[in-house]
Amino acid sequence: MTTKQARWKCPQCADGLLAPTRPRKDDVRRYCLPCSSAKGRLVERIAPALEARRELRAASTREKVRQKRQVARRRANTPRKQAQRKYSRQGEYGMPLKKECARLWKMLAKMPPTLHGAGRAISIVTTSKPPRIKLMERGWEVVTVGDEQLISGVDAGYAYMGRGFITIKPCVSWETLAHEIIHMAGYRYHDEAFYKALKWLTERRFKMRIDFSTVTRYGYATDRLIKSQIHDLVKAEFAVINPVTPPTQDVINNNTEGNRQ
Repeated sequence: MTTKQARWKCPQCADGLLAPTRPRKDDVRRYCLPCSSAKGRLVERIAPALEARRELRAASTREKVRQKRQVARRRANTPRKQAQRKYSRQGEYGMPLKKECARLWKMLAKMPPTLHGAGRAISIVTTSKPPRIKLMERGWEVVTVGDEQLISGVDAGYAYMGRGFITIKPCVSWETLAHEIIHMAGYRYHDEAFYKALKWLTERRFKMRIDFSTVTRYGYATDRLIKSQIHDLVKAEFAVINPVTPPTQDVINNNTEGNRQ
């Protein structure tokens, strides 16, 4: 097989000769011996054609990297990505999710022992960190209506018990966040014990009384009852942090209630 060759030239005297495109380090043709002898150090020849090809490849690589970064920046600034960055940190009325989650988790450590399941909940809360909060990838979209960008979807969350994190949809309500935190404290089922724990946490958080006199069966209707009774309190507290109410709230309230686990 014929070895590819190129013309190698000395950068000082311009003397050239043909040599392989990838000569060995100890190949005598790689160096200009007269110039090396005169200078006292090895003078290495260069291949202008190979250098030009390398420069073209480097320029092509730089252009591809620039285009990829440009596409990545464009994708990172889509309305959906902007919503993901925003609502992974804040919920309804600008509620700071991480701060509120840590606050509720700390409150659970003071549950009265008379509540069913309180011992286990206190054990879980005192021996583990507050759950991490992640945004659901599916089940919601950014919809542009006029000059406003609304979030289509419903208020929902899911507690990964034993795995240490909660997934939520954008603009999650306080009641949904508290609902999932009760799950993370060891209450798996939506039974009477679960909703009594949620009632206690809500009352302690907002220093008010939740009326369960109309409750005949525990379930998602109980969540809606709690949410209706604390809505004004939640809005009054968190609207101070973020005076601009997310336009998604009316959309969420007017749609069907979300699923929780």
